[in-house]
Amino acid sequence: MKKVLFRIAISKLLLVAVLLLSLALSYIPDQAFHVPGADIAQQNFHVIEFNDDGEPHNPAQLAGLKARINQSSAKPELLIFIHGWHHSAAPDDENFIAFQQFYQQMAQSDAQRNLIGLYIGWRGDKFDPLWLDGSTDASSQVEALDFPTIFQRKSVARRIGKTGFSALLDELDVLVNAGQLQRYTVLGHSLGGAVALHGSKDRISNAIKAGQDNPNLFILLNPAVRASEYRPMDELLSVDRQKPAMVVLQSKGDYALKEAWNWLRDGERVMGNSWAITHDIDRCVNGDCAIALNIPKALAEHDATPGCMMTLPKSAWKIRARLQARRTVQTCGDANMQAVWVLAVSDDIISGHNGILTPGHAVALSEVMAKIDLHRNQLPLVQRQVEQAEQVAETLLAVPGDTELAPAAEH
Repeated sequence: MKKVLFRIAISKLLLVAVLLLSLALSYIPDQAFHVPGADIAQQNFHVIEFNDDGEPHNPAQLAGLKARINQSSAKPELLIFIHGWHHSAAPDDENFIAFQQFYQQMAQSDAQRNLIGLYIGWRGDKFDPLWLDGSTDASSQVEALDFPTIFQRKSVARRIGKTGFSALLDELDVLVNAGQLQRYTVLGHSLGGAVALHGSKDRISNAIKAGQDNPNLFILLNPAVRASEYRPMDELLSVDRQKPAMVVLQSKGDYALKEAWNWLRDGERVMGNSWAITHDIDRCVNGDCAIALNIPKALAEHDATPGCMMTLPKSAWKIRARLQARRTVQTCGDANMQAVWVLAVSDDIISGHNGILTPGHAVALSEVMAKIDLHRNQLPLVQRQVEQAEQVAETLLAVPGDTELAPAAEH
């Protein structure tokens, strides 16, 4: 019996020793990966990196971005991505590569926009216990085994959001207000969603209280944010009562945030898996939202009510307002007027926790931005010309057949 206990004790000591050794040997430096080159002002893809204190690693990165914006002949738009836990701005990081591809797809499909990509980098890991890092492997299944390390990095993410990232948004807001920048759209994933939330929630709240319409948009993808951190944004209504200032997309199949987080935090729920949800997103059957479904009568009546069910035809997504999610959301109108939409997303749209930045997501974001532009009457020139041509064609088709068309005006 003593020999068995001795072996168990030795095994535990060896396990602790291996863990401590892996911590000592797997320290990840707080460093920048990108040095701006001489052609920085001509580049369309930029990187800004922050250290753990929320300070810029290299101020020349922001200076290069501002130079690109200032030298632009057409008013540019900024597409920003903030990575989360485990990741960084390393050139071989899976998130870095995925966002480059995501940006390139949007820049090509939305060629009428002067789109600039911006990747926000920070030290997503301080240690890599047991060498489980999978940041360079999109299909990694071992990252989640060191899940408790997320809480140490979450405090850093919050600090960066409140300091460095908030200061960056201050700089960008000056450019937007001066008419040099059309707008910026922020995508924050996991702990990057925490950076985005803490860098934006005060400015969103203050703008709404002042009655100012915010042209920018914050999109949080499976954000590692407690529901308590989200309050009191759940009480805010958008200024124009239609366009949200922030959209939260939470995958229904995200085990890390829906189960593991809940267990480690003793039942505390994340923002996207709580009372905060206002809408649901599901994929249309066979990619066609026009296909009629045999659904319960109550749901059919809900979908037929104006504003209760919206579609993104190109992306084949259905967006349903969720009723009675909170005290302030009792109708579809209530849900749509929220300054923050929190959407529960089917797993075939966002697969698990890391199924982000897909080609389908780029198509959907392009579609959403076009709808926002249409609503705000701020369509890019090429798209505006297409809309006007369609309106003229509809007018001509409506003219009776026995009526002669007026000759075209000479120019």
